[in-house]
Amino acid sequence: MARQNLFRFFAILALGAAAYHLAAYIHPAFSSGGSPARHAVFVVLDVLCAWLLLKRPLWFVFAFAAAAVQVVWSHGTHAWHLLQNEERYDWLSIAVVLAVPVVFFFLAIDAWDRRRS
Repeated sequence: MARQNLFRFFAILALGAAAYHLAAYIHPAFSSGGSPARHAVFVVLDVLCAWLLLKRPLWFVFAFAAAAVQVVWSHGTHAWHLLQNEERYDWLSIAVVLAVPVVFFFLAIDAWDRRRS
């Protein structure tokens, strides 16, 4: 039950990301970068991710890993550029760069445990 609650929490975080991307799509000034089309794509991907975090099919570990690389790279380079060029922290990107690998870690452990049993 505790594991299910953890993945419910992760799904809520993914829905929060979807809400952010939806707000950035509707009002681009809310965004710290990216085109409206990119934000629209991530609304769909984040909602799909939330649903898959609840269902957790075994193949999702690989799909999440691929998405995690893109997300960490994108948010990480964005945060780095802001720090280097504007001397300010992008706390949202820092949170994403820290949270996404944690979600992947627990997703991989969950898949490993379910495959062994």
